[in-house]
Amino acid sequence: MKIVGIYLAAGNSSRMGRHKLALPVGMRTVGSLALETALRSPLDEIYIITKDTDPVEWLSPHIQLNSACTIIKCPSSHKGQSESLRRGIQQAQKNSADAVMILLADQPFITVQMITNMINCLKSNPTCPFVATSFEQTIMPPVLFTSSMYPELLKIRGDKGARSILRGKLLQRGILLPCTDKRLVFDIDTKDDYLEFKKIVATK
Repeated sequence: MKIVGIYLAAGNSSRMGRHKLALPVGMRTVGSLALETALRSPLDEIYIITKDTDPVEWLSPHIQLNSACTIIKCPSSHKGQSESLRRGIQQAQKNSADAVMILLADQPFITVQMITNMINCLKSNPTCPFVATSFEQTIMPPVLFTSSMYPELLKIRGDKGARSILRGKLLQRGILLPCTDKRLVFDIDTKDDYLEFKKIVATK
């Protein structure tokens, strides 16, 4: 079973006021943390979706040269997250991936264990269309979709992500894996988020 990661890194950082993925974390950057985690996981490949104007200097050379990574430019990313998502799904279809895991580049505390548990859950439930993380009954990334969901994912338009289709009868067919630690699904959107992130890192 070929399972790939779609690493969404083409946001405008409008609420931050600067390119948030390039913000420093010691010798690394905010945008590199979840990617490094994903590279240590059982995912077979990772497609890094970026803006076409992004020089990806926030990624270290060793990540950029990693054979498991493919950097995909999305010229239409300004139209919303769905554009980046579709680019990733199209690449997954081209490479005959059996499933995709949607990962956010601004979610720095996801763990290898989270990714592994989701993959194992899907493999144990092969007819399940998706496995999603949930926190306090709210669906959060990462979300793992089988190839049966590609057509629905490709229909999404505007500034919407994969979660937008997880409702109604479809929601009942998938599996939600509860997350009890809010830090694991923490994402960085604002300056206050970044300050909070640095406090959490300092206490680890």
